[in-house]
Amino acid sequence: MIVFLTLIYVAALFVLIKLKVLPNSKGTWLSTIVWVVVLFIFLFIPMQWGAPSGPVSIKTRVVQIVPNVNGQVTKVHAEANVPLKQGDLLFEIDAEPFEIAVELAEASKARVEAQAKQDIDNLKATTAQLAQAQAKQVLAQSRFEDDAKLVDSGTVSESRLELRQADLDAANGAVAAARAAVSKAEIELGAVTNDGRIAKVAEAEAKLAQAEWNLEQTKIYAPSEGYVTNLALAAGQRVTSLPFAPAMAFVDTGEKVFLAQIHQIYKRYVEPGQTVEIAMKTAPGQLFTGTVEQMLPVSSQGQAVGSGNLAPTQNIVAEPFLVRIKLDDPTLMDKMAPGSAGVVAIYTDRVGATHVIRKVMIRMTSIMNYLRIGL
Repeated sequence: MIVFLTLIYVAALFVLIKLKVLPNSKGTWLSTIVWVVVLFIFLFIPMQWGAPSGPVSIKTRVVQIVPNVNGQVTKVHAEANVPLKQGDLLFEIDAEPFEIAVELAEASKARVEAQAKQDIDNLKATTAQLAQAQAKQVLAQSRFEDDAKLVDSGTVSESRLELRQADLDAANGAVAAARAAVSKAEIELGAVTNDGRIAKVAEAEAKLAQAEWNLEQTKIYAPSEGYVTNLALAAGQRVTSLPFAPAMAFVDTGEKVFLAQIHQIYKRYVEPGQTVEIAMKTAPGQLFTGTVEQMLPVSSQGQAVGSGNLAPTQNIVAEPFLVRIKLDDPTLMDKMAPGSAGVVAIYTDRVGATHVIRKVMIRMTSIMNYLRIGL
């Protein structure tokens, strides 16, 4: 742009000299240097923060598809780079081992429920036996006390009191045995959960639910709208639930965003709501308009990774900050693929006179996109 304006100035000097308005002298031609300095000081340097510019690209999420269970792939339904809707089936894992696990869990639950029912019946029976033993104990104690009074009055002999004592001891022993049987039945029955269910029955039900959930996880579905790319998964391969061994890469097209990079020195006046213009390489000769949606408050260099080591030293550079852009016409985003790149111009509230220069430059960039490969 400086060269373009300088050539216009030189052409103007040439015309004025031909018209003999200005002398054809060394001083006249040296004024070109003054012109360039003026452009730098009053236009191009202020323009860097009054209307900053930087590279912009379209970003989207790439989800690593990692199944929740391990197993052998039986069928792959997804096709590479074919659009999918949320909930579409991607691939299936051999379900037979998990069906067997469900059957085992169902059998275990039935057995535990039967045991619990038997334990409940045993507890009821031993509780009834304890009640009978306690009743006999009360009767034996009453007879012992009555005969003890008769012995004191000389009505009956002490040998009869000894028999009553033996009956009372037997009744006490029966109560103790019944209480032990009730305690054993309670232990066999086990604890109960907060909602009143028998603990071992609740445990069996939870194991069955886990087995059924694992069976459901043998079918892997698309997490959102998008497509699978770089598809290498095939039937017969084994997949794992380990996060470092994803089965496929799923490109999420449900949300795409424009992210621009602005140098730190130029970002101090950038605020949400400011107008932007974008020249994309995939749309030469066109300009997209929008606004600043958000200035991300951190860069990658500001990230501290938690570890057991001391913070390492590093070469510190002034990394650009990311600015999220919102297009005035959101439908334009559907026409551009993630990874599409371009140049953005942000028009701040400062140095408004420089905005004209930036508008000319961004339009020249848009036209030059027909010829230039890089940014």
